[in-house]
Amino acid sequence: MSTNQSKPSPVPAGFVPNKALGQNFLSSDAIIEAILDAAQIEGKRVLEIGPGTGALTEGLLSRAGFLAAVEKDGRLCELLAERFGEAVALVHTDVLDADIPALMGSEPWHAVGNLPYYATTPIVLRLLSLLPDSMTLMVQKEAAPRFFAQPKDRVYGPVAVITGCFYEAKVVVNAPRSCFNPPPEVDSVVVRLERNARTGLDGAAFLSFLKQAFSMRRKTLYNNLNKDERITPALLTLGFPVDARAEALPPEALQAIFLALQHTID
Repeated sequence: MSTNQSKPSPVPAGFVPNKALGQNFLSSDAIIEAILDAAQIEGKRVLEIGPGTGALTEGLLSRAGFLAAVEKDGRLCELLAERFGEAVALVHTDVLDADIPALMGSEPWHAVGNLPYYATTPIVLRLLSLLPDSMTLMVQKEAAPRFFAQPKDRVYGPVAVITGCFYEAKVVVNAPRSCFNPPPEVDSVVVRLERNARTGLDGAAFLSFLKQAFSMRRKTLYNNLNKDERITPALLTLGFPVDARAEALPPEALQAIFLALQHTID
């Protein structure tokens, strides 16, 4: 583990964490170091999601070539601005509303963050649609299987499909609730996703396709995609039955069907 220690930032005196925003601040040296080491962001462009009191920010800033941070709570933005000044490109907004492409530019970039439990899946999907070079994310333990799910698993869906198409995923470290202040009611894990495939694919369009494909899990892909007549030949070409459901198809098959539809659009 790196000897470049980053001390957790204490919750400021008198600061009342906002439960509605899922504010559980990371307070473990060991977990912070595990995240920083796993992220592999030395000299790179980094987006931090939900910096909170800056527990991770300090370590990221010492390693990254460029660091932007998106924070929804204006109180924390004031604290972070006072602490880090212009060294961090701080944006006060919800990450779901942030113009991340404009913020990060056209160069490769990496996402790191302690995600709020209430919005984990929407944030993960937003990031996956942008296809960053890597993601090192703290998520609720119950949410982690979504990255690793296989066809026909209960939680198999868009997260697993995009991950399976473009990333190598692994669990970095478990983070029990005692690693946070205030402690949440659940445990967490850090998941690392690293790009293993380059593509000119439109990530946002692919995500939109997947959301529609999985919209009604008991319906066939053909029905979920508005009975598009191009679905049947695409499935047959790939060797799948015409009544296949999205949850039965592996990631590469769903990507191939998406691309087939894109290539046949007039």
